[in-house]
Amino acid sequence: MAQSRLPGVLIHDTLAQGFTSIVTLLQAAQASLDTTSQARRHLDLALATARENLAEARTLVSALTPAMLAAGTLGDTLHRVTGTTAAQAGIEARAEVTGTARRLPTGTEVVLLRVCQEALANVRKHAAARHVSVRLRYGDSTVKLIIADDGKGFDPAAANGGYGLNGMRDRVRQAGGTVEVSSAPGQGTEVRAEVPG
Repeated sequence: MAQSRLPGVLIHDTLAQGFTSIVTLLQAAQASLDTTSQARRHLDLALATARENLAEARTLVSALTPAMLAAGTLGDTLHRVTGTTAAQAGIEARAEVTGTARRLPTGTEVVLLRVCQEALANVRKHAAARHVSVRLRYGDSTVKLIIADDGKGFDPAAANGGYGLNGMRDRVRQAGGTVEVSSAPGQGTEVRAEVPG
């Protein structure tokens, strides 16, 4: 995966969605004003500022993310992130690594880390789960990440972007992989990401 493609997919979904919403709202407001109004000039400036800040935030985030993995392997990092979730949410959470662990391209490791963080954030915010497991499986030519919880579940078709699923899928697609989400009300949730590696 080309390193130059990473910044656009590494920014946290909430921040990206917020800036995107601002840009969309400003564009809609612009369309409703005549071209000579003072308000339109203010909207033009606000739109340019929002776009510049989105680009700058992406640059800053992409520059910082590899440092999160510098303290150890991807497996070590997922263990730490899972442990933090357990402490913050007061639930039982465990991580395991199977297969022959190896270093992956930095961009691929960052994508998997971000998927794990987003899935665990969803567990904290939405799932009301008692248990969550994070499994990292190294195969011969692919790596799978599976995050499963026993929470209240949801209907993925009706999620409407509130769970960061679109951003998660975009990240993994950029890494040449796929994401599947299995869930139903009352039946917990499982997120499965698979990438080349």
